[in-house]
Amino acid sequence: MNHNIMSGPYRIACSVFLTTFVILQVYNVDSCDLSDLKDQLNEMKRNMAHLAKQTMSQQLFIEERIRTSGSSGIKVARTRILGNTNYHTSTHISGGVAAIHDHANYKNSVGMGENVMVLNGVEFRTRHNDYKVVRPSTTNKSYGAVEYIDTPDVPKEVLAKSTVEGQMQEMREWFKAFQEQNTTHRDYRKHFKPVLCYLEGAWTLDKDLNEPFASDRHKLVASTWDELQQQIRYTSFTGTKDIKENFSFLPTTIMAVDETTGQPIYAQWNYRILCHPISQDVPTNYFRQQDDLAYRESTGRTFERVFKTRAARFRLSEHKEYRFTGTNSLLDSIMKDIPGKDNIPNMLNEEPFGIPVHDTRYPNNTLLNTGYYHRSFKTTKRGAMGLMNIYRGFNDEFLFVAETTQPNIATEYFNYCYTKRKCVKRSTSFSYAIPLEIIYQTPLTKWNPYDVTIWPNKDQVVKGKRKGQMTKDKAYNGASPDGQYYLTPAEFYKSSIPDEEDPADTTKFGVGVLDKKGRVHRMAGSGTRTLTLPIEGAGRVRLRYPIMPVHGEGSSVWKELSVVKTKLSKIAALNKATTYYVELSPTKKSGLHKHGFYLTVDQMDRIKNDGEIINVTTSVNNGHDHALQVWLSPKRKKLEYKSCDGNYVCWDKHQKKLIIKESPEGS
Repeated sequence: MNHNIMSGPYRIACSVFLTTFVILQVYNVDSCDLSDLKDQLNEMKRNMAHLAKQTMSQQLFIEERIRTSGSSGIKVARTRILGNTNYHTSTHISGGVAAIHDHANYKNSVGMGENVMVLNGVEFRTRHNDYKVVRPSTTNKSYGAVEYIDTPDVPKEVLAKSTVEGQMQEMREWFKAFQEQNTTHRDYRKHFKPVLCYLEGAWTLDKDLNEPFASDRHKLVASTWDELQQQIRYTSFTGTKDIKENFSFLPTTIMAVDETTGQPIYAQWNYRILCHPISQDVPTNYFRQQDDLAYRESTGRTFERVFKTRAARFRLSEHKEYRFTGTNSLLDSIMKDIPGKDNIPNMLNEEPFGIPVHDTRYPNNTLLNTGYYHRSFKTTKRGAMGLMNIYRGFNDEFLFVAETTQPNIATEYFNYCYTKRKCVKRSTSFSYAIPLEIIYQTPLTKWNPYDVTIWPNKDQVVKGKRKGQMTKDKAYNGASPDGQYYLTPAEFYKSSIPDEEDPADTTKFGVGVLDKKGRVHRMAGSGTRTLTLPIEGAGRVRLRYPIMPVHGEGSSVWKELSVVKTKLSKIAALNKATTYYVELSPTKKSGLHKHGFYLTVDQMDRIKNDGEIINVTTSVNNGHDHALQVWLSPKRKKLEYKSCDGNYVCWDKHQKKLIIKESPEGS
């Protein structure tokens, strides 16, 4: 794509003018005729400017339609299978959510396939992503500067063990503690650190085709924007694809028209995937699994089984119940720590229509630094609806924006009049973002119990045609972060069977690796996995929690369907109400008797998984009943009553332990 005045209609107009000028000179046409021709050419230039502005209006119309059809989020993943019903075809799930997969043989790579995304009404298609866990630079304000996020240290309790077997056993205890979220067993919080990875997009003024973000495995194969668009046109026209999935559909737009020259100012959409360390612990029970029925029905999997696959999608919420959350949720807090394109923003404070914006986190009027990602702000003046808290976008739950001063980002101009006589021309530049997933980084990335040499790249590792076999001449000569990152002893895992295999996975299991003394060891990948291989005492531990919004969820129809799903799930829970029948044990204190009550599946799950205390009233026996607080005793790990009629023990001395029995006949 050419971004100069000689493109498109302007090139034609210029050619017409030059040709006409030569003809006039040859035939010696009167100068006044030439003046008329110049007037006509000026009129043509004005018409061209009007056409460019009409093109801008059409682009705005398309974006507005997309904005009101759903929220910012993933729209669809590339399909990989067909069936005889429409829900057998891929949705936002294609194997995994957003086609996620694993590259645990890389130190910093996270697998994610091609997807169609929407950001603030801009619809685009990504290449195969496979992004690196990097963050905006904390020391360099240069456009696009990033840095790696340091991974957690190995617990000193692991390193204190004198043998590899001892280290493996201790490391398993740390994974068990994280899996059970048990800080008493091991305080895992310093060694299992959450990072939020997000998708960022913006209208750029880049005339050259720049790779949007680094990947160990993929990059755009085009050399110019024109070439990239032609590749997309061809694949869309023919229905084919680049087998390496290195094409992206990234639209172009006209941002403005120069008032003097009539020249259009083009902007090119581009995106990248970055991550940001979360400063606080995020308990795993904050992730609310979403029920994607199309996937469940087509695969025949239960809701619980989906959790153990890459197709599980979540919503981050610190609240246990469905409720309104306002403007200061945990997600808002995390995103407000993430800088936009400025990397280290100075104090930026957009003043839309002359009114400063303030931070909703504080009761006083604290200015909001709009250089960080946020989806709401407050003002000091009430709007027409009487509200002071304002959400970005007309109706887009997941639109996070950040202001920027980077000259590479397109600028939007508008005239604002404080009064009829006092007007100013304002300008601003923004980028947009949505959360993709939260990844827990683990100490496996740094754990090197066999003291394997780590080279900067794989050339030395595979030199001599080494392929990771269990012989000295064919085993990998150490490890490297770019595809040969095998530091974890294979024996650390209980089994080599993965949770699910995907053709896009690249990690091998049990490869031969030489230590510094030339001894061969069987090793496993030490990079990020969606779910680990089975670990003794911990099982498969989930490390990736996709929380990306789905574009369609923002539509009114999808919201109604969500209500229907919620209602049906409650009905299903009620139908299973007699699954658990619980008894208070008999007592001789006031005559041998017992009491019973019911717990639903949902209540039992909340007791066991969330540590919730449930209030129940027992059946009437021996002329009385009991009001119980039921919980899972933290000390004895048994279902017990915490209190009985407000006392520690029932007045008639029923044992604390509760007995789960089959439902009585006829119940």
